[in-house]
Amino acid sequence: MAGIGIVSNPLARRNRRSPDTDQRLRALVDGEGELATAATVDELAPIVERFRSSRIDVLGVNGGDGTGHVVLTAFARAYGGAPLPTVALLRGGAMNTVADSHKLRGSPESILKALLERRRAGLPFQTVERDLLAVEAEGVPPRYGFLFGTGAVVTFLDEYYRTGRPTAAMAAALLLRAIGSALVGGRFAAALKARDFLRVTADGEEWPDEPYLAVIAGAVPEIGFGFTPFSRCDEQPGFFHAVGVTGSTVQVAAHLPQIWLGRPWRRSLAMDAVARELAVEGPVRFTVDGDLYAAREWVRVRTGPSVRIIVP
Repeated sequence: MAGIGIVSNPLARRNRRSPDTDQRLRALVDGEGELATAATVDELAPIVERFRSSRIDVLGVNGGDGTGHVVLTAFARAYGGAPLPTVALLRGGAMNTVADSHKLRGSPESILKALLERRRAGLPFQTVERDLLAVEAEGVPPRYGFLFGTGAVVTFLDEYYRTGRPTAAMAAALLLRAIGSALVGGRFAAALKARDFLRVTADGEEWPDEPYLAVIAGAVPEIGFGFTPFSRCDEQPGFFHAVGVTGSTVQVAAHLPQIWLGRPWRRSLAMDAVARELAVEGPVRFTVDGDLYAAREWVRVRTGPSVRIIVP
């Protein structure tokens, strides 16, 4: 029986700050679906099976980017090659980059209310179809998400989580600190400019054998705060935008206005390609939608299953 299934992460920032959010969302969806809470992967597993068995047609995610990544990974693995439900991102986390990329604004309650009003009126949802990134490291099943990054991206996230205050305001403050540090050669910039010696290939084409400041990939245009490094992600269905940054932190800082505007990458600053597969060889730490992982020998990013995201 089709309906709405909402997975809510009680550890997500907005849920911790407003612990009665789940109660309000559950009241809104009453009679048209179910809200279930999961703080761990083990708690998530039976919810996925129950929602799959009941054939939900809308999957709501009440959490941020990390919650979305974990939930979509669990559903993509459970569904195999079957189509995934349409996804509603409810912006319940500290960082909501994927939602921001789709111009989604408001509280979890206001987003759900708008969705329900449209559904009750018999109107079709406005959606955007995206291909998930399938990110695989040796010995680990693929994880699914929208954003991938190594190097300076991981260093930035390390510092962000180290503050103990993972908020959008803190991330913005760290970004300003990183830009200032890069321009004056400060300590933070020194950490950010560390490079990984990696062998990188995009769809079998080997990129220059250079130390990389970061290797990043996106199935959505934005990486946060309106910066749009993946402006080519919609160029071809079934492909994503991959970028290997070889320029210095000073060069990247100077190029930030162009990145914000989604302008093409300069060859002196980075390699980039629209690809189906990105292979990174070498020991490397990486992120998928803000969650951090490590690979001893290699990590590969491939085009994953498609998903439809409800947009305003």
